[in-house]
Amino acid sequence: MKTQELLSLLRSAKGNNLEFEYALGQFVPATFHITEVKNQKITSVDCGGRKLAFNQTVVQLYVNDLEAIRKPWTTDKALSILDLVDTKDPMDKEAEVFFEWGHGDLRTSVYSVEQIENDENTLSIKLFAQPTVCKPSLELALSAASCCN
Repeated sequence: MKTQELLSLLRSAKGNNLEFEYALGQFVPATFHITEVKNQKITSVDCGGRKLAFNQTVVQLYVNDLEAIRKPWTTDKALSILDLVDTKDPMDKEAEVFFEWGHGDLRTSVYSVEQIENDENTLSIKLFAQPTVCKPSLELALSAASCCN
């Protein structure tokens, strides 16, 4: 999901509760908050020697167990933080957006958006952790599959 898609989704689901499902039936506690939004500029060199460059937006989710119970998050609250970030350090709206989450025994991971469910009261963002891949091997396999099928 691109950053602009997330912003548009939050605006279209105005006032809805916001939840994140990081594994089947496993939700980030409703009392989470967004502690940081990272506008990352990535440069890398893959194992095939190709230089890559791209931007990504990483939204960090956090739960403080010592904090008193607070009201569940809404799309409006999340959007207000993202809009504030955008005024201080403009986000690349075409950058892929990720969510960083970990708590207790669950090690912190960076999750992609797998699916969105939006009913009249709740915007549910389903997350998944992408496996690491060898980009040159993956691209070779994809190009071989596409030329032979």
